[in-house]
Amino acid sequence: MWLKNKSLIIFISGFALFIGFVGCFKNNLMLSQSPSFKEVENLEDIFIAQGYAALDAQDYESAKEAFSNANTINPNPSYSKEILGILVAQNNLEEAQKQAYVFLEKYPKDEVVRSVLIGILTNSRQFDLALKEAKTLLSYHKNAESYELISSVYFLRQDYKNAVKYLQSAYNLDPNPILLDKLAATHLLFLKDLQTALSLYETHIKTQGITKAIGDKLAAIYLESKLYLDAARIYTLLFEELGTQDYARFVLEIYAKNKHLDLVESFLLKHPNIDMRDTLLFEVYRLQKDVKKSIQQAEIIYQNTQDFNFLAYKAMLSYESTKTRTKSYLQSIEKDLKEAAQKTDDALYWNYLGYLMIDHDFNDSLRVQEGIEYVKKALLLDPDNHYYIDSLAWGYFKLKDCKNAKIEIDKIAKEEIQKEKELTMHYQKILNCKIKTER
Repeated sequence: MWLKNKSLIIFISGFALFIGFVGCFKNNLMLSQSPSFKEVENLEDIFIAQGYAALDAQDYESAKEAFSNANTINPNPSYSKEILGILVAQNNLEEAQKQAYVFLEKYPKDEVVRSVLIGILTNSRQFDLALKEAKTLLSYHKNAESYELISSVYFLRQDYKNAVKYLQSAYNLDPNPILLDKLAATHLLFLKDLQTALSLYETHIKTQGITKAIGDKLAAIYLESKLYLDAARIYTLLFEELGTQDYARFVLEIYAKNKHLDLVESFLLKHPNIDMRDTLLFEVYRLQKDVKKSIQQAEIIYQNTQDFNFLAYKAMLSYESTKTRTKSYLQSIEKDLKEAAQKTDDALYWNYLGYLMIDHDFNDSLRVQEGIEYVKKALLLDPDNHYYIDSLAWGYFKLKDCKNAKIEIDKIAKEEIQKEKELTMHYQKILNCKIKTER
């Protein structure tokens, strides 16, 4: 065991068009370290050491000479492989081809050298010879690598049907994602067979499980084909497998854009680990106009987060969903609204609270005055909001202060008043109030 375990990697650019062919010459003689001069016992060892030293220095001519000398002393196929690899590295493919043929006459079953020869032949566009060698290789070695190699030759000959036939055999022996991609891409791009490509990906996911690379590609194909629900299904599998929040977002976006709020809801309910899940559910229920579920969800969020916005949402939704509004019921809603408004200082909540007290005055002027104060808080935050101005005008009207009611309602543009039925009603009543006062 006196040879250092060292490999020479070759790359043939033309052949890389489809498979990125990389050949690796492997010595079957191993040593953990190169022999030092103190360990040298014979001339063969000296030439081996010189050969590897020359390779390290990229002095290929000296390396070839050293391995040739070693081979003269002790003929060994490993030396011939090293020389062949050096020829390829030098891009001396014509001589490498000759040397490969000579080698294979003595060692016809050698898989590495015949694979390199096929690469050389395809690089020089000798496709018929390459196919002949690929068939010979397959006769000796019926493995995934041989099937993939002959498939590559057929691909370069633009014989895509035979390319997928042999690539399928390679995948059957070794169902790895790289082979799957080549197989599906050939069906999709060159045979224009979308259904087979999709079927290959789907079957692989069922039998081998989903990975990011495979899932992303399949989802992209579905999106490109406008098969949006299928894309969402694949993103769901990716989210469940990897837990990446972006995939959950993709699913929700697809469902939302295609107006499948029911699917958004079921997806959110099934996956409690989605970011902002409770808030998203609240929005879904709101868009579905499911007031009962919206109120329940607002309460859940408030209890879990103490976010006073959701206390306000619960109060407002509760008010709008109930037609029988007793004073005690309204006071309960007002209590929540007041707490939310004080905690957030939000103009919407101040106005809503104030208007609620004004509109449901129960013939209590103090209640109306308190409501007006809340509306004024809203106007300090948003002075030009015509809804808030209308609330204040309506408060003055309820106090029979027709003058101030008219001053406030006149601040609202007539076109805005005409857009809203309630604003129009308020305007007419305040106008009549002014007329009665003048009489």
